Amino acid sequence: MEPELGLGIVSEVEQRFVRILFPASDCERLYAKSSAPIKRVEFKVNDVIKSRSGLNLRIESIKDEDGIFIYLGKDEKIPENELSDSISFTTAKDRLLNGLFENNFSFDIRHRALKFQHLMRKSNVRGFVGGRIDLIPHQFYVAHEVASRQIPRVLLSDEVGLGKTIEACLILHRLLIIGRIRRVLVIVPHSLVHQWFIELLRRFNLVFRIFDEEYCESIIESDMKANPFLEDQLGICSVNFLSSSDLWTKHVFYAGWDMVVFDEAHHLTEGSAEYILAKQLSEVSKGLMLLTATPEQLGLRSHFARLHLLDPDRYYDYNVFEKEEQNYQNIAEITNKLLDEEKITDDDIKKLKKILPGKLTNSGKHLSHSFHKNKKNQHQFIENLLDCYGVGRAVFRNTRSAIAGFPKRIAHIIPLETSEKNLKEYKFEFENDFFVEPDSITYDFENDPRVNWIVQFLKQHKKEKVLLICTSLEKVKAIEESLRNKIKVNIVLFHEQLTLLQRDRNAAWFAKRDGAQILICSEIGSEGRNFQFAHHLILFDLPMDPELLEQRIGRLDRIGQKNDIHIHVPYLKGSENEIIVKWYHDGLNGFEINVPGVYQIYQKMGERVKDLALNKKTSKLSSLLKFTQISCAEIANQLEKGRDRLLELNSFRPQIADELIEEVTVNDKNKLLDKFMLNIFHIFGIHTDEVKSRTYKLNLDLLTTPEFPLPAHHLNKIVVTFDRKMAITNENIEFLTWDHPTVIGAIDLILGSEKGNSTVAEMKDDDFSGILLEAIFVLECVAPKNLNIDQFLPPTPIRVLVSHSLENKTETYPEQKIVRKLKNVQDKNVLDHPKIKQELFPKMLETCQKIAESQTHEIIKSGLHQVENKLTKEKQRLIELKKVNANIKKEDILSCQQEINHSRESIKSARLRLDALRFISSDN
Repeated sequence: MEPELGLGIVSEVEQRFVRILFPASDCERLYAKSSAPIKRVEFKVNDVIKSRSGLNLRIESIKDEDGIFIYLGKDEKIPENELSDSISFTTAKDRLLNGLFENNFSFDIRHRALKFQHLMRKSNVRGFVGGRIDLIPHQFYVAHEVASRQIPRVLLSDEVGLGKTIEACLILHRLLIIGRIRRVLVIVPHSLVHQWFIELLRRFNLVFRIFDEEYCESIIESDMKANPFLEDQLGICSVNFLSSSDLWTKHVFYAGWDMVVFDEAHHLTEGSAEYILAKQLSEVSKGLMLLTATPEQLGLRSHFARLHLLDPDRYYDYNVFEKEEQNYQNIAEITNKLLDEEKITDDDIKKLKKILPGKLTNSGKHLSHSFHKNKKNQHQFIENLLDCYGVGRAVFRNTRSAIAGFPKRIAHIIPLETSEKNLKEYKFEFENDFFVEPDSITYDFENDPRVNWIVQFLKQHKKEKVLLICTSLEKVKAIEESLRNKIKVNIVLFHEQLTLLQRDRNAAWFAKRDGAQILICSEIGSEGRNFQFAHHLILFDLPMDPELLEQRIGRLDRIGQKNDIHIHVPYLKGSENEIIVKWYHDGLNGFEINVPGVYQIYQKMGERVKDLALNKKTSKLSSLLKFTQISCAEIANQLEKGRDRLLELNSFRPQIADELIEEVTVNDKNKLLDKFMLNIFHIFGIHTDEVKSRTYKLNLDLLTTPEFPLPAHHLNKIVVTFDRKMAITNENIEFLTWDHPTVIGAIDLILGSEKGNSTVAEMKDDDFSGILLEAIFVLECVAPKNLNIDQFLPPTPIRVLVSHSLENKTETYPEQKIVRKLKNVQDKNVLDHPKIKQELFPKMLETCQKIAESQTHEIIKSGLHQVENKLTKEKQRLIELKKVNANIKKEDILSCQQEINHSRESIKSARLRLDALRFISSDN
């Protein structure tokens, strides 16, 4: 336990005893000198001290009156017995000289914390290792590419199921961890607020405040002048909440944001309240991310309007943009020819020469030949095209056709015999689904053939998980009631009226092997949720919009799904739904494939389908199906011709992605973090029990430090794992990585305190006799966090070991060797010998300082070299690209140059700081 300082007056009684007077309690006690609970503090000339009355004094001289030190300053004096009780020592030198030290274990942990902090901050995958996610290459590539920019403003437009939300979260996590951004606002449709909250919290340990009417009004009520959006750095809110209130729009505008994210950005239609809100925020936020799976859903004009939000200088005129897109289609067609190994014409070469002046000199025949014969030529040529043309810097779009890893979808269409009564009841249900507000509707499915079929299906698939989705909350409750009356089975519900905690618990119970067999979801309740561990989906009814159908199937059909997906569609023969089912299955084939251009198809014939279904015009169904099939083929052909292979290539470069994944994988497998954190838990009194490989239960009963950074929303007992697979399959287990707040916070807690910075030890070594001083210095830069100077020169520990003869023994006794030879020392007076304390120790410390300083030059030089290697090359690349690519702005180049200048200045001004000392005497 740390001794208290300044509380007692120490006077020697005889050689082996000391008498201590405690003035505050007028108590005097006698202690054995070797085990006295406090150490007498002797201040020196020029030290600044403080009295109990608050007087500060710089010591000019010291005198001894009857064993009591009197400290004299200018016109003032402070007797030793009037020193402040709160005097403390935190620097390694002061603590060591005053006999305040810990054991060797604490010193070694502190040194390891410094080394791990250095490696962590310098890592290329810092901010990418901490997500509770599968390592999917295209997601990591997009995140890496976007997060490497100084001020990201991008459109993420991967197709449904490819993980745009994960990409956005990875980008946010990386930028927050490295300090590029601090204030983030995520704006989403109301139904996705909780999904985003969960994704950020459970997968990335980011705690966002949900800004809603209730919360904001509570802040205003307590302080009329307050801005609710300034209460937290990280926030989520619905777009409807903001766009429908001038007051909240005003507050959010003036709050200031480093990054704003809009999900479902295709809803930002030009001129709408939502678009106006987005435009206002885009003008005041440094960074902007727009997410949509259908960027051109409402046409090219709408797509241009969103690009205008990202870069109004670049996308300033729609007519200009339209012409550029037409030219770009020519380039895309040529690229497709090259990638498909088709011959290119002289006209193609002329077009390419306009795009890449001076870089293409071969004839079409030679170019085509060299392109396909030499993979290096192919790669370089594509790289040049990617750099020099298109919207690649603003838009990322990965498609299912370009990304492997999706499961097969198998449709099971189940026509059910029924009665006229059932058909009448279904007509009521069908009309309610599409034409009536559901609030006052009740259903009775007791005699519904679909429920009877579900009962039999559950009996036949007892060991398999089943997800059922229907239109409304009312249906969810009615289906549950009917099933409970017919079968004994574990059922769990998932709908919009459940609290966030209830949804989480229900989802967790469904995920457990011995948990619920069937999860019944409403349309809204299931939105955004992923249930990839299940592979049976029952569609109790069908939405009219094919995009909603795809969203339903997307709860299971996602990249990373390990099994084929079985989609079960029970329907009543002769019902309105029969026409919808046949249109989806026989016309669109929408159950078994992700239909390209489905929005255009729905716009083209959606009303016709609804009319046929509502009025049961079965005689016209055949012509509808043929028309749908022809339309699908035509649209698919148009999309394939205009397929932007260049954009696809720019959105995913496998080599870079594989390197990132490999580095993350190495981090995952390395058990250094396991050992380090187990030691940290031990130091702070946290007991650990291994429950599975690399998985531990924490007991906090003996936690010594209330400030220890425990996981957010923790209970008294926490289970943690260092294994990614374990974390992904068990969301209630904390996934500890170098990015986790507990790990980062524990390192900060140690390095921000004096713990382990002062140690005395004895060394048993036949080859050495005398004294050693081990010093740990840290070379660090003072720079704004958003500069991310750590990528070039993070805090760098420098270890130096010097003998009493002032010889450098660092190489003679490396850390791994010396640790095995040391033992702890209990004698607090080991440095009290005047010759050691006043003569030898200062010289040894000065020598350590000089040796460490001699090493800083190469470290600083290396940091500057990395700045030149990365940033200066990037700046030169941008200058060259600007000559042929209008996407490159002057601001991009200026920003890069400013980053170079500030990085150079910060690195050149790096300073050495003494962090820890260990005084070692030989045990010979």
